[in-house]
Amino acid sequence: MKTSLYHERILELADNAEYVRIIERPDREASGTNVLCGDRVSIQLEMDRDEIRRLYYQVRGCLLCRASCAELARIATGLDRTRLKVLRDALERFLRSPGNGSTIPPGLHVFEPVRAHRSRHRCVLLPYDAALQALSDPDI
Repeated sequence: MKTSLYHERILELADNAEYVRIIERPDREASGTNVLCGDRVSIQLEMDRDEIRRLYYQVRGCLLCRASCAELARIATGLDRTRLKVLRDALERFLRSPGNGSTIPPGLHVFEPVRAHRSRHRCVLLPYDAALQALSDPDI
């Protein structure tokens, strides 16, 4: 288990700019803000019917929020709203409770050190909440 909050893999993810961009005509989009620390995430989705084809983002925030955006963008392809909600809730349970984390994809175990820092859980969950909001908006 990695113990440092900002260990090497978190730093690598936070620096990953593969999906950091603004697209001209997203199928869905939403933004979210963490009022405790000021993190701000904008999510844009390209959709294939009800499933995410590609997730792009802009983030002004801490390393944890940036890393979470990058990991979500990597694993979002093929998720619909229901599966994204299940993933988000599993990640929240993983952060809040001890256990083996067997219900989350292996890439999300990178956030294990965040468990001990409750005030930082929202930094990790913010991209998921913004993506869920984008998938929930009936006006788009």
